[in-house]
Amino acid sequence: MPDNPLSIAEIDDRIAIVRENLRELVEQAAGYSGAADEEMTSRRIAEQQAQLELLTKQRDEISQSSLDESEEKSMKSVKEHMQVIGADGVHIGTVDRVENGRIKLTKADSGEGRHKGHHHFIDLGLVADVEGQNVRLSANAAVAVTLEEEQSGKST
Repeated sequence: MPDNPLSIAEIDDRIAIVRENLRELVEQAAGYSGAADEEMTSRRIAEQQAQLELLTKQRDEISQSSLDESEEKSMKSVKEHMQVIGADGVHIGTVDRVENGRIKLTKADSGEGRHKGHHHFIDLGLVADVEGQNVRLSANAAVAVTLEEEQSGKST
């Protein structure tokens, strides 16, 4: 494996290649007979499985660190009174504050019926960008409101 960091797309490409290699090796193993051939095929399968595990772990670490950095950036840039809008530009609510990795919306944006009069929360993982006084989410407004949470963390 080279020392240069790979992108997630490059890692995914390599994972696909290793999976294909494993499939072919298993097919070959089914057709072989003889101890020497079986031992060589078993060794190659083990090497490919180790490579697959390494690549999968590397991809997961990159993905997690990217999410952590993005969430941390969102926590610092989302401020009180900013407008929360969906990816489609539709208003969802107004930031009361950021609390426990979630955006706490003002009570005024709490909806109707049993949802009225209390705060709702949106996970910072949904933040796509902060543009001026707008927090733009990665989901359209109609979808984002279905992902809102109560203070307890349960869906609304």
